[in-house]
Amino acid sequence: MKIIVLLACAFILLTSCATTSSIAPYGKDSYILSVEDMWGGKSSGKLQVKAAQEASEYCAKQGKVMRVRNTSGQGVQGWTGTSSNLIFSCIDENDPENIRPNLKKEADTVIEDRR
Repeated sequence: MKIIVLLACAFILLTSCATTSSIAPYGKDSYILSVEDMWGGKSSGKLQVKAAQEASEYCAKQGKVMRVRNTSGQGVQGWTGTSSNLIFSCIDENDPENIRPNLKKEADTVIEDRR
């Protein structure tokens, strides 16, 4: 019985841990933040939420708001490790860029017509 409890506790600990990188400069007025769950216990979507919360806190400490520039997620929850990257900027509340994000998925395949 003790072994089952220990294994259950170990499983919960391993599947609930997500590591966050430090926020690093990523071009002019932009930053990158990566969140990773090496055991795949959290979906990349949940990791994106965690990254957005941390980025918002980072910008709030500067008296600014967070503006998403790009996001990406990888991995399959429960099968592989999962990760999420967030590229963002900290902008003033009254900045003209402070609008609803218009996020678009970039094409995985590009077809070139050479006629």
